[in-house]
Amino acid sequence: MRFVKAERHGPYMDTSRKRAALRRKQRLEREALPLFSEQIAAQQPSEDDVMAERARRWDRWQEEHRAQRAALWRKARRRLFGYGDNTRRILRQLWNSAPYPGTPVYLLDMLHSYEVGRLDPDNPPWVYRGGQLNLEAVGRLIAQIHARNAARRAAA
Repeated sequence: MRFVKAERHGPYMDTSRKRAALRRKQRLEREALPLFSEQIAAQQPSEDDVMAERARRWDRWQEEHRAQRAALWRKARRRLFGYGDNTRRILRQLWNSAPYPGTPVYLLDMLHSYEVGRLDPDNPPWVYRGGQLNLEAVGRLIAQIHARNAARRAAA
C-alpha cells in the first residue's frame, strides 16, 4: 500500500533569527500595556531559558507527532480491513492510483468519502486514461461542488 514516510527533523536549532523574533515578541508584549511594561518585563523569561525550553519541547513534540501518525495509520488500516475482501481490494487499488499524498489523513478521508457515497469506486475523479487525467470526471466533480455551494448559499 502506498505511503509517504514521515520526515525526520534534526535537533532544535537555536538561531539568531529565532532569538530576534523572541525579542520582538517580548517587546510587543511590553508595548501593548505601557503602564505595566516593567512588571511584564520582570515576568518574561530570558532568551536562553526560552531557547532551552523549546529544545526540550522539540524532542517531545517529534515523539508525539510520530506516535499520532502511527495511530492514524493503524486506524486507517483497521477501517480498510473492516471491508470485505473484494471491496478492500478495490479501495486499495483506488488508493494506489489516487493523486493524494500518501499520508494516513488522506487515506482516512478517501475511506470516509467512500462510506458517505461521495466516492464512486467505478468512476473516481482521478482515474487516468492513457496517461491523461479523466477530465470529464473532474468536471463533474467540480460541477457537483459548485451546485452544493450554491444550494448552501441559497439556504442561508
